[in-house]
Amino acid sequence: MLRIWSSNVHQGETVSDVPYPRWCWLSLTADSFDLPPPSSRMDAMASLPAAATSTSAAPDQPELDDIKLEWHPSSGRPSEVHHFAEYQQAPDPMPPPPDEEPWRPFRSRLDFEFAELALKARLTKAETDTLFRLCHRAVAGERFTLRDHAEVCETWEAASFKCTPFEVETITMPYGDEDHSYEVHYRPLWNWALDLLQEEHLIPYWHWDAQRCYKFNGSHFTRFLHEPWTADRWWDIQSSLPKDGKPLCFILYADKTKLSSFGTEMGYPVVARIANLDIEVRNGNGVGGGRVVGWLPIVKESPKDSGKSSFADFKQIVWHEAFYKLLTDVEKYARTGYAFECADKIIRLLFPIILILSADYEEQCVMALIRGFRGLCPCPICLVPADKLNDISQTHELRTTATMRRVYESAKNMKRVDAEKLLKSYGLRAAFNVFWKICLSDPYLALCFDRLHAYHGGLFGRHIWPQLKEYVEDLGRTAGDKLDKQMSEMPRWRDFNHFDQVMKTKFTDGSKYEDMSKMLLFAIYNLFDRRQHPHVHLLLQCLRTYLEVDAYLALEVHTEETIGAGEHALDKFSRQLQNWEFPKAHTHKHVFSDIRTKGATRVYNTKINEKLHGPIKESYHHSNFKEVAGQILKQDHWAFVSDLIREQVKYLDKFNEPPDEYADVGLKHITLGSPQPPVSFRTLEEQQVKDPAFKNFRIKLGKFLSVFLPAHGIRPPQDRMVRFSQLDKIKEHRFVKVTYESMVDWRAKTDYLRCSPDFYRHERYDTVIVSTVAGNIFAKLVYVFTCMVEGRSYPLALVQPLDAASGILRQTDKDLGFHRLREKHRIDSEFISLETIVRGAFVAPDFNRSGDFFPVDVIDGDMFLRLKEMYNN
Repeated sequence: MLRIWSSNVHQGETVSDVPYPRWCWLSLTADSFDLPPPSSRMDAMASLPAAATSTSAAPDQPELDDIKLEWHPSSGRPSEVHHFAEYQQAPDPMPPPPDEEPWRPFRSRLDFEFAELALKARLTKAETDTLFRLCHRAVAGERFTLRDHAEVCETWEAASFKCTPFEVETITMPYGDEDHSYEVHYRPLWNWALDLLQEEHLIPYWHWDAQRCYKFNGSHFTRFLHEPWTADRWWDIQSSLPKDGKPLCFILYADKTKLSSFGTEMGYPVVARIANLDIEVRNGNGVGGGRVVGWLPIVKESPKDSGKSSFADFKQIVWHEAFYKLLTDVEKYARTGYAFECADKIIRLLFPIILILSADYEEQCVMALIRGFRGLCPCPICLVPADKLNDISQTHELRTTATMRRVYESAKNMKRVDAEKLLKSYGLRAAFNVFWKICLSDPYLALCFDRLHAYHGGLFGRHIWPQLKEYVEDLGRTAGDKLDKQMSEMPRWRDFNHFDQVMKTKFTDGSKYEDMSKMLLFAIYNLFDRRQHPHVHLLLQCLRTYLEVDAYLALEVHTEETIGAGEHALDKFSRQLQNWEFPKAHTHKHVFSDIRTKGATRVYNTKINEKLHGPIKESYHHSNFKEVAGQILKQDHWAFVSDLIREQVKYLDKFNEPPDEYADVGLKHITLGSPQPPVSFRTLEEQQVKDPAFKNFRIKLGKFLSVFLPAHGIRPPQDRMVRFSQLDKIKEHRFVKVTYESMVDWRAKTDYLRCSPDFYRHERYDTVIVSTVAGNIFAKLVYVFTCMVEGRSYPLALVQPLDAASGILRQTDKDLGFHRLREKHRIDSEFISLETIVRGAFVAPDFNRSGDFFPVDVIDGDMFLRLKEMYNN
């Protein structure tokens, strides 16, 4: 296995006895460039972070990266210390036998799979019946018995009782001199949770006990957290339960969404997830993922009621009364517990907990029953006065169920004027909060920072970017065209939006604002001279600090160090925002408290829930546009039943398939793709004659390998220099997949890199980080290929190094956090082994100076932490 040594020494130092000091390795096995299995760390990545399983005694002397687990005392499990490679997910328990015919009430598996396809494709009745006629003409062998669309619907109805169906109730509430009635569609939350607890395929993914996780950094164990059960709130809840009690924790989301193109038809779905499940399952699209469990009524506002405080209170009363329909059994069992035999045949005493309320600011105000941004205390979590929102250095009293309920009860016994004055002083509405009924489920502790709306669609999308855009427009049309051009010339990156123009484009998707913010700083800074436009330069510094804070908030795993660094960056950011007073400038006051108490922000980000609006809108467009809630929820329920049957069918298939004795458990660090026809050295050099990087390509490659091979214990041919003839051939590859260990969560992550003159009509030569004896450096891929020496294939690349710029650090670079790189001349391009690639790098050009570049550290969490370590060292 190839092992790469890299030090903290910056590039540019040399090793005297090696002609190619950058590209030097210390040891190599005899199998050489057969792609190696991952390191012992990467063997563990697929399941990290997860519960350690070994019960071996803790080592006397901890080693670097050892993992320590402290379980909640009521779990009865002792603390454990494990070496990093042992820190893996527990082996799956022996699965119970599956249902041999999970597709019932469909008469055959083929019947189910056909109906599943028709459902997911949202075929109309006519389309379904036409497809039936074709299938019956072609079918042979396996039974296919369904006849038409009507029979499919009948069978879905029969299958609907495999899991908790929706119910409909009417609530009647008085307002003025009239009673107003509203329909509430809901799936009882408790029954839906019990459905999941009975699913065999979910057995390995449940977590019941709080734990505290630590990693040894060489001097002491430092705590890290990620999932809710590793954070403080779960620990506190379990401490309040009977010794044998287990929390069953819910994540609830609600928000109105436009169903029709012009917004004339609205929907109000409620989505539930269970926090006890692994996040990959919980945030996935399968049975254990988010599910619509309710459809709230929308109270229409007439002109005569517009702006009335009493009508605003009435709307909130209707919301809470409707929401309670989901929580009836939850309220009961939160007090008494509920003994239930789960799919693993273990009886657990379960206590339902509303752990997290995921919502944007407007919806949080409804959940907390506060008056919103016009109230005297507009924060749903604390009692900060409206005129103090921008100063997060001050800490204000937190809202609690006990204190807010006491205020509400006091107001009920007062005269109307006095009651209104008291409620206003706390920013409360004159309504009873349904969440107060749920034991151990304080709504003010459950509300969380919403990164999507508070940052991407809020601070950046509605404040920082509009202000910058206004400054660009003040410069004239040429400046706007220049910004669009520079944004379009930014490199492309996998799973990352590319922007051809931004000045005249409006976005409604917060994810696009997120991607745009990461590019904008590098494309806009050269439009303004910091001396001529000092106010704009300050705003750009504000954008840079915002990006840093957002990068910390995006981390999937947090340590004590990252939380401390994030709080420091947030403190700096808040000082820069001191002249902006609006609620979304305050909400990040509580974000690191949320991380400590409930886990990383991706646990409660509304982004994953808003993705469910898409299928809801599709169902609307396949309705008859009358009484749409029932039609949409029927489609949603059938989809849930379909997912449930599909998971059971997959479980049956997996249970019956023979074990694979030769399963490859390793992960390849480097994988090559997009191979091109072999080409001779002569042809290659003729084709690239105008590119100095390829000058003497064949001779330089021979010299490189003549040093490289003996440096790794490989004898060159006949103990001589490696020489190629002009007719020898090499094979170009235009795609490289690099798998590396993330510095954030220690899992395997993958970059898809291109080295192609024509990738979807665009030239694309990606940049990489390369490990050398002098430390990590950046380099641009020029040519990726394999060549043969003595019958053995070597994956190599010609790269153009990007060296750290020398000289005095420019003030603008310092202010905006830029790390300037300068490309070496093309003729100075060098060869590397592909195995020395650490990962890909998103690198932005400096539009002011050709040949200079800036690595974009905020592109992802690993790059953010990696560059901090790289440049701090």
